[in-house]
Amino acid sequence: MQYPGYQTGNVILSEGDWFPFRIHKLVQLQDESWYYVLQDINGLKHFMPAQNYTGYGFNQGDEILCKIDKINCTGRIFLEPKHPFYKEGEIYPFDLVTYFNKGIDTFLLVREIFGNNIEVPLCRNNNIDIKAEKKITCIVKSIKKGKLILENYKDYR
Repeated sequence: MQYPGYQTGNVILSEGDWFPFRIHKLVQLQDESWYYVLQDINGLKHFMPAQNYTGYGFNQGDEILCKIDKINCTGRIFLEPKHPFYKEGEIYPFDLVTYFNKGIDTFLLVREIFGNNIEVPLCRNNNIDIKAEKKITCIVKSIKKGKLILENYKDYR
């Protein structure tokens, strides 16, 4: 989907494309949550929930690169800023916290750079000795609302 802005002749924002945005300010709205007010290259302003990006180190006046994650049917644009450490499609080692079962499925719990724990499904035919491992290599499949979606690299290959 595309969003041409409110005036003719402006840059068209399209889902999946990356654009610079300026952090105009941080505001608290009626829902008691904090939001960054971002200004796009057309001069239009957009809200982005601040709680999802606490470790990103954003400040008023910063220019940040954001992916147009989604444009809904009303024209609202959902943004995903570039992660300061991880990149989609890249492979990184993560600290293994523990592993657990949900029904017949096994999951790894790994820790990312901001200290957040992430569940990673483990394929049944995987031959990782999870009791001996300290680090697990994962591929970043995507980043949504500041959270990493990971897949065990050995399962990915």
